[in-house]
Amino acid sequence: MLFTDYRQFVAEDWELVSVTAFMLGATPVIWFRCEPLISYTAVFLLFFIISVCVIRLVMLLAQKWIIGEETICWMRGVISQETDFIELYRIVDYKESQSFLQRLMGIKTVTVYSTDRSDSVIEIKGVPAKEDVVGYIREHVEKCKIDKKIYEITNN
Repeated sequence: MLFTDYRQFVAEDWELVSVTAFMLGATPVIWFRCEPLISYTAVFLLFFIISVCVIRLVMLLAQKWIIGEETICWMRGVISQETDFIELYRIVDYKESQSFLQRLMGIKTVTVYSTDRSDSVIEIKGVPAKEDVVGYIREHVEKCKIDKKIYEITNN
């Protein structure tokens, strides 16, 4: 089972994290040096930005990936939950990528391409960079294709 790493939040929402850090430093200064209306506005903005950060982080961390013998299961949701299943024999390609911030934080994104109509491209974000998720998926995909006698035909 894979969970999205919290470091993905910083890599994905670095602008929001930067504004929050700025507001955490600026609000006490504004509180003691400005008029009450400006001070209360700054405090309101700080709580609003922190609330947005917490909601985004909780939604990101509420994602779970279960890579089984025959399916990849993607569960997400905080209040209500949604689950998508992809049959492994439908997977046709894989890709690993890292943005600059992901490289700094030691995480990556694994993209899976399938022939599934509803989920043809799936991104598994926030995977620790040292984990060989693609190798694990590839091994199970090949096993499923052999078990179900599915062969790829190419034009060369």
